[in-house]
Amino acid sequence: MSLNVEEGSGIRALREENRTLYGVIKLVSSSLEMLPMLQGVVDLATEATGCHACFIYLLEDGHLTIRAASPVFAEAVGNVRFSVEEGLTGWVARHRTPEFIRERAMDDPRMKYVPLLEEERFQSMVAVPILARSGDTIGVIVLHTQAPHEFTEDTVKLLVHIASLVSGAIENAQLYDRERRRVDALTALSSLSQAVAEATGTSALGPAVALGTRQLLHAEICQVYLLDGGGDDLQLLASSPEAVAVPPSLSVPSLLLAALDGRGARPRARSLWPELEVADLLVAPLSAGGERVGLLCAASSRGTKFGEEETELVHAIAHLTAIAIKRAELIEGLTNANIVKDLFEALAAGATSFAVAKATEVRCELNAPYVLVLAEPAAGREPGSGEWREAADAVGRGLAELSPNTAVEAGPGPVRALLALGSRGARRLEDVVRACRELGQSSGAAIGISELRDSPAEASRAYREARDAATIGRALLSSGGAISYAQLGAYRYLVHIAPEDAPHDRMRAAVDGLIAYDRKRRTALLDTLERYLAERRSVIESARALFIHPNTLRQRLARIEELTGLKLDQDDLLSLELAIKLARLHGRPGGGG
Repeated sequence: MSLNVEEGSGIRALREENRTLYGVIKLVSSSLEMLPMLQGVVDLATEATGCHACFIYLLEDGHLTIRAASPVFAEAVGNVRFSVEEGLTGWVARHRTPEFIRERAMDDPRMKYVPLLEEERFQSMVAVPILARSGDTIGVIVLHTQAPHEFTEDTVKLLVHIASLVSGAIENAQLYDRERRRVDALTALSSLSQAVAEATGTSALGPAVALGTRQLLHAEICQVYLLDGGGDDLQLLASSPEAVAVPPSLSVPSLLLAALDGRGARPRARSLWPELEVADLLVAPLSAGGERVGLLCAASSRGTKFGEEETELVHAIAHLTAIAIKRAELIEGLTNANIVKDLFEALAAGATSFAVAKATEVRCELNAPYVLVLAEPAAGREPGSGEWREAADAVGRGLAELSPNTAVEAGPGPVRALLALGSRGARRLEDVVRACRELGQSSGAAIGISELRDSPAEASRAYREARDAATIGRALLSSGGAISYAQLGAYRYLVHIAPEDAPHDRMRAAVDGLIAYDRKRRTALLDTLERYLAERRSVIESARALFIHPNTLRQRLARIEELTGLKLDQDDLLSLELAIKLARLHGRPGGGG
């Protein structure tokens, strides 16, 4: 099946965003030269957002100075400089929060007019702070555009991601500039940086950092640790020499926090490695964008102490390592996201063999019981809206918790998931349906669930079942919820009938007449008729299901016959029931029961 326009648009937007972020990652990891890197970021941001002008300001001695700009404003580089108390750029730098003006930018009282920038031409403006690992502002990225183009929230989010990636590179570059006179140290640091940049993952990155730091500092030992998911414990990533054991005292939370936050006295090296002849200790947190990643420890040989230069170097290496770790995680995450996206695109297109290969890459085997799940916004929400994006994230997280082996693509279109249920497939399916019902109701999503399948050859069929169930759920579950393919009944035979292809006969005319009457009089004759037909014309059972007296039901049925001209004891009631379901499916009376 082909993707719809909104899905295709969302996928293209995601690809463009990924391409831009990959470009920024390549820039910030390939060189410590600041100005060429900043100019490259300007070019990437201009291309990605379609803006007319891009500027990168750096905070220097309390003033914001343009250090990179679109080529047409090259003259402004180094020449435009003003206080952080001036302009919207200064406001963003002071408040350390993104801000944008949708239109008539110069009417905003925070704006400062700079003739060299020709700001009277621009109508929409967005500014995002570049924050140091300490949380302080070190610069601002600013975009301008002319009418009728206006920036959106997505532009702000993309710029925030770019600023996060650029921040560490700017700090490293500034450190590089300050230390340029120390030729020998810089040569070693450059070599280590190259090794870090070439590392394809954390498993290769750790040994390169441990060995390189030890050689650079002439240390006796160097170890790299990563924080676990909860941030309460450390796991050894790499050690140089390799045979050195993990210090047992590192498991003490108070020592860990003191080392990461710089509180209290620095522990003695011999207290960590009592079996080694070590004297001094350097401990640096691996921190990127305010997020603590791990710890870098180095101990000097007996009789020597680390000086200020070594302290600065180890913190530079730690920051470089933290950025490399986050970059590796980002690349791995984007790679996995692309694999999952390819998986569901293949299922939608019926390319089962390719889909099975992609499922194997994300450890979702299709030789054991599994289900496909697809969630769309319930009535009243639109795919791609900000409200749905938040709901889609919540649905994606909820689905990921339902099975240890799960592939989830959470928007920006429909949420799609493959859940491997293991040997207890049938029983687990009941739990999945119940959990999805609660998840859909809480997030305002209509969730469709396929039949239980246990063969790779049935994967594309399962995807179609989940999609059909979600389509029907969106028509019937106005407040959100979940419906499995097994629960669809006659709807499964009607779901592919387009509104324009539905029969226009006396049964449809009768249904449309009841819909109009219910809307005008705020009655529920159509619901009454649908229940009566579902209960096979049993007055007692229908009245019980509707919580009304049988005589009340008889009065309603008589009113229905009067309004529609139907004879409920003579007409083709199967056709009438199908006409009601088609009306529900096509949204004419809104969500039903």
